[in-house]
Amino acid sequence: MRKLLALALLPLFGSLPAAAAPERASLSIEIGPVAGAPSAKKTVTIEPAASRRAKIFDIQDGREHHVRGVPLADLVILAGLPKHADTAVFVYADGMNIPVRLRDKREVQAVFIALEHGDPLDHFERTYHLFDRPELTCPKVVYQRRHDKYSIWVYPTELRAIRFVSWAAYQAELAQPTRRFPDRSGWDLYVRHCQSCHGLGGQGAKRGPDLLAATDAYRRIPPLLATDRSQHPSLHEKVKGFTEGTMPVLDHISNQEIAALWRWLHAIHAGATR
Repeated sequence: MRKLLALALLPLFGSLPAAAAPERASLSIEIGPVAGAPSAKKTVTIEPAASRRAKIFDIQDGREHHVRGVPLADLVILAGLPKHADTAVFVYADGMNIPVRLRDKREVQAVFIALEHGDPLDHFERTYHLFDRPELTCPKVVYQRRHDKYSIWVYPTELRAIRFVSWAAYQAELAQPTRRFPDRSGWDLYVRHCQSCHGLGGQGAKRGPDLLAATDAYRRIPPLLATDRSQHPSLHEKVKGFTEGTMPVLDHISNQEIAALWRWLHAIHAGATR
């Protein structure tokens, strides 16, 4: 029946053009810090046979997209990584750094690197079209898991690099500016909630203000205070979206965590400025 329908449509539309085959593509990756291995840069070639065509959900605009590219799990194999590289860090042009632990299989399965963006007729190009958002250039990291509330994957812009690291070495690099301070109580909170956007003493992300250099105003205001226009906003107001700016609303962070993070930032900032 489908064959007869296709033949009937040919006089109206002519023969349909054959879909263009995927081209060979290259991805530049960075390696390091990785325990027991030197830092390096390398190029991974994605042969047409390794490129997958898929229709997948993208959390960034909440829509389905036709893409060609490679799942993160495939890229890990193709990259031939050092033994102790256990985390992929996606580095964006605006300074955002998003880590994905490779042992977290569910997260790994949710990440797809789109090398081309297309449509149902298999017309593909290197520009990734998002609904009601600026276009992005491929490669574009597509995060496929649906979240009812906050997800860091809603916010990335242009991908600048894919970096594979050892998680322990990566954390040690981020923590270097705080090593001289005895208080480590807020480190896990910083890594979990802040490090993708905010640096710490010149290390890490550059999207938001450096949390070691930019906390002086917070030292004069309790963490959960409701302020007026004449005061610097409290950390609670910044985190919960009660102030103007580009910071996302982080409803998943509890007031108890905000207070603990504030105490830690206060302690290390006070130590840094004595």
